[in-house]
Formats: sequence, structure tokens, C-alpha cells
Amino acid sequence: MKFSENSGKKRDIASKLRECSSVAITCHLRPDGDCIGSALGLMLSLRKLGKKADIYNMDPTPCFLKKLPHAHEIKIGGIPEDYDCVVFMETSAAERSGQDPDGVFTIHIDHHRTSEEFAHINWIEPHRSSVGEMVFELLMEYGFPMDKDVATCLYAAIFSDTGGFRFSNTSALSLKYASLLVQAGANPAHVSRIILESHRKEEIFLLQKMLSTLRFHTSGKIASVFLLKEFLEELHLEIHDVETETVMNILRSVEEVEIAMIFKEIEKGFRVSLRSKGKADVGLLAEAFGGGGHHQAAGFNLDLPADEALEKVYEKIEEMFPWVKKQG
Repeated sequence: MKFSENSGKKRDIASKLRECSSVAITCHLRPDGDCIGSALGLMLSLRKLGKKADIYNMDPTPCFLKKLPHAHEIKIGGIPEDYDCVVFMETSAAERSGQDPDGVFTIHIDHHRTSEEFAHINWIEPHRSSVGEMVFELLMEYGFPMDKDVATCLYAAIFSDTGGFRFSNTSALSLKYASLLVQAGANPAHVSRIILESHRKEEIFLLQKMLSTLRFHTSGKIASVFLLKEFLEELHLEIHDVETETVMNILRSVEEVEIAMIFKEIEKGFRVSLRSKGKADVGLLAEAFGGGGHHQAAGFNLDLPADEALEKVYEKIEEMFPWVKKQG
């Protein structure tokens, strides 16, 4: 099989990982299916080589992702000093991991176009559907071990960031690698159940509360909902327990909607999560507010009251994408 470009960086990463006897892996804050699946796949493959390999994240793993193989072994907290190497998985910037390893060799694997080259080796490919796709390629091209558990985790990573192979970032390569992972033991139906059908009833009640805040822009092309702290408190949920892609998919399912937004109440203001069907580059929108992401998925923080936050984002969208104001 012919693999993609950046073979020099991949070769350097593969050599370093084989050279090290211990490797720590860390994901971005508020970890999602792509970084968790990718980190688990890499960790398990390295362990099959007899290496000490562990994942340390500053934020807890979302409940539904705890059903992935060995996800219960992910540690919460800072990375100890006794590792030969630290791999930053999809962190875009060092601070986005919440980790600050000192005096250790670092590797950064990411697919964000705004990603910073902060590590000793930086493998960044913005056109990739997912980091899971990149990690699979690394393992296969350089002969790292692959088994059913590794395949399941990497398949989950690709599945997550392509929206179950529905988003426009799904490429022929994504589908080819997914097929190879199925051949290696991943079960598509099982992964689909983990990612899409593992909600608790409290999350469905939360969905009900969030949809009660549903608002549409006058053009009908923007849909938004709010996830307020009081909703979580009433249902005895923590923000890291909540999977919000379900409500995003509901908003995106409205035919005329081009941009879907969730305003998640945080300590100061809101964390705004954005999704696009493709016409609007929400990555550029997020960057305008100091955030970042991809063409179709991005986010940023906004320290304003709810109504002001929504109006501020509306104004910026209308400025950047004038077609939003047009009816029909």
C-alpha cells in the first residue's frame, strides 16, 4: 500500500517510539472520540512491543468512551517525570493539553490547521479526517503491532471525527483505513453502539432541556441551543459526562440550517461549539474569537451573558458570511 506524505516525520516518530522504553500520551482538554481512540490505539500497540505506555489526561474521559478497550486505564492528572517520551495527541497547542512536561522528548500528532509546532517532532496534516487515520498509518507503515483492541480504538477515532462517515472530511483514505481496521478485528456495529447508542436516560432529559432553548436566526440558517449549569445540577450530571454531538446532529438535520451552535455555560461565560454543513468555515469563525478548529467543527470561549453572547456571534457570522442574511 502507498502511504501519504510526511514520511520523514513519520519515520522519525516511529524510530523514537521504538527507541523509548516508556511513553506517556496525553490528549487535549475535554477529550473526544478521536483523541481518546487514537491515544488508546497507540498505547495498546506500544504495550504489545513490551514498552511501558500510559495515557495521562487533565480532564476525565466522557462516559460513553469508557466502553472502548482499556479506556478505564486512562489516568487523570499530570504526567510523571519517569517517561522517555511524551506524545501530544491532537492538542494543537501545548497548553491545550493542560500538561507541562519538562526535560523530556516530545512528539505532536495533529490535524488542526491552526496547530503549533511546539514539540521536538511535529506531524501535522490539516487535510486528514482524524488523528486516528494518522496513527493507523504510522502503525501500519512502520510495522507496529495491530490486534482487535488496537483496531477497535482506531476505528472509533475515525468514526467519531467523520460523524460516522457522514461529514465532508470523509475521504477515500478514511474509508480504506476503516475497512482495513475491520479486517484487523474492529466491529463496526459495536463501535457504532458505543459512539451513538450509549446514552443514559439523564442525558435524554438533558437533551430535552437543551432543546427548550432552541433558537433560529431570522434566516433559518443558524440554529443554537444552550447547555446551562442549572440543567446539569438538576440532573446530577457533570459537563464531562455529557456527549453533545447528538443535539448537534439534531440541529444539523434541519434542512436549511448551515451552522449549528451549542453555548455551554462555563466558569466565565460560555464555551461555544460550532458545526457546519460545509458552506461556512466555522474554523475561521472560531479563530475570530480566539479559538480554533476545522472547516466544519470548531469552538471558542466567550465571556458574555447568554443573550449578548448569541448576538455577538450572530453579528460576526453575518459579517463573515453575508449569505446568511439572505432568506431562502
